[in-house]
Amino acid sequence: MTARRASVVYRSRTGTTERYGRAIADYLRTLGLEADARSIAECDPASLPATDLVLLGCWTNGWFVVHQHPDVPWVAFARDVPSLAGRRIGLFTTYRLVTGSMFARMREALAHTGATVAVEFQSRDGRLSERDRAALDRLVGDLAD
Repeated sequence: MTARRASVVYRSRTGTTERYGRAIADYLRTLGLEADARSIAECDPASLPATDLVLLGCWTNGWFVVHQHPDVPWVAFARDVPSLAGRRIGLFTTYRLVTGSMFARMREALAHTGATVAVEFQSRDGRLSERDRAALDRLVGDLAD
């Protein structure tokens, strides 16, 4: 049986989102997946359809509590992601106060891919919570179905 592969791709400004993405990849490895964590600058969007699970993350940009959105480089990367039709993907973000419309904006940027967003994670400090682990357990379990 071929090992399942996961790509965790992030855009980080201060390092918190990178830390969160790496924690997600580390946890996926404990579940038996081959998982890598890369910044959007290190990832070719065309490589994503070859993975079983795609998790995309960005820091929350916005005016304290309104107009949250992914930054311009993340949106440009998302625009280049090819079709992931029929695939389930995950989104993650780090934030200071609130995530607001962040996930809605991320989903909009990825709508052309045809993927279904199966899980959304958020963290203030870049650490993986027990709730995040449980959601990843379910997501990986769904890959087997």
